[in-house]
Amino acid sequence: MQTYIKSIFRNNSLFFLNIFILIFLIYGLLMSYGGSYLGQVFIYLAAFVGGYIIMSRFSNKKNEKTPFSLLDDCNFKRLIDILIFFVLIFQVIHYLSIGNIPVIKAMMTTDYYYITHIRQDIKGVNSVFINYTASFIIKSLIPVLLYILYDKDKKRFWILFALSVFYTLALMQKAYIVTIFIPLILNFLLTKRWWRACFLTGVFMSGVVFLVLVTNPGLRPFNTPTKTEVVQEKHNAAYEVSDALYDRVFITTGKMVGHWFYYVPDSLPYLHGSGYRFLAPVMSEPYHDYSREIYNKVYQKEAAMGFTGTATTAFFMYDYSNFGNWGLALAGLFLAFFLLFIRWIFKDDPLNMFALNGLFIIWLSSAAITTTLFSGGWILTILLYLLFKPHFKSQKINLQSAEENH
Repeated sequence: MQTYIKSIFRNNSLFFLNIFILIFLIYGLLMSYGGSYLGQVFIYLAAFVGGYIIMSRFSNKKNEKTPFSLLDDCNFKRLIDILIFFVLIFQVIHYLSIGNIPVIKAMMTTDYYYITHIRQDIKGVNSVFINYTASFIIKSLIPVLLYILYDKDKKRFWILFALSVFYTLALMQKAYIVTIFIPLILNFLLTKRWWRACFLTGVFMSGVVFLVLVTNPGLRPFNTPTKTEVVQEKHNAAYEVSDALYDRVFITTGKMVGHWFYYVPDSLPYLHGSGYRFLAPVMSEPYHDYSREIYNKVYQKEAAMGFTGTATTAFFMYDYSNFGNWGLALAGLFLAFFLLFIRWIFKDDPLNMFALNGLFIIWLSSAAITTTLFSGGWILTILLYLLFKPHFKSQKINLQSAEENH
């Protein structure tokens, strides 16, 4: 019985992870808006759980073979070298498009507001190619390559490791250096390789602390603050490093869901499809980005000062803003179908399924599913898994033998 239960959790780990995240979301919603919108969240939950169970039973009746990779062993290292070289060349192109290496430029100044402008210049690059390729590289290509190279080729792993750490720090976004290591850390945790997990965790935590010091000159050791830094010294360094961990994990996602329910449809009407960037042109309707409009309503002071931002929320709220409660049900059914599709792709490979896809499930709590799938790199990660599938399987055997040696 115990083995059967473990098998259920192992083969449906992404389903249970999504439920776990939803519990945090509901808690944040209760703390922010009470029980006002719980009924609507349960529409999504019922559709997701019910759809997953029904479709799972149907899919289990089919004895279908999973897709296989066309990449043989002799071409593996050649392709890996091409991809690593591409990561290097793209970094250079990205720095040239910005006009500098941002983190180095920021380290050379102690003016907080000047550093803020440096960070804005990074986001201000007006190039679809640069922005989308950078997203694909950081959220998919680098994590997958690091993941597969750790046990396959240590030399290439450490080369890519150095390039990746420098690139993610250079762009001065704390989330980037965390993102590239999460799949490998999950792998280490699931295979009980604790010291390796601690090492990579220490690397990204050191990177986060480094970026906090770079972006807040008043916190730098042996630094005499200027007038513009005095205000920054009032910040607690631990708070900066943790980035308000409690609020973000337990409150923010649920609170933002409540904001969307509050404004849609009372202040902002249902969009009936024009809230999807890919669908609005087909409908001959202008695209509406409610994340920006709700930001202006929630953060009125900041909006009045000229700041622009987005009130990103859980993926199912984008469907709700288009089709109301029907959208919530459709969102639940679609996610259930897609997770079963992933389970089919990763059949008999639950460790890699969870390690490579877990972070994307977490991202769904604050991003539209279309964004996560495409520009967020989820589809690319699945395609890379299919491309390198035989090598992931050999990696899995190595992990097991490594544990036996211990």
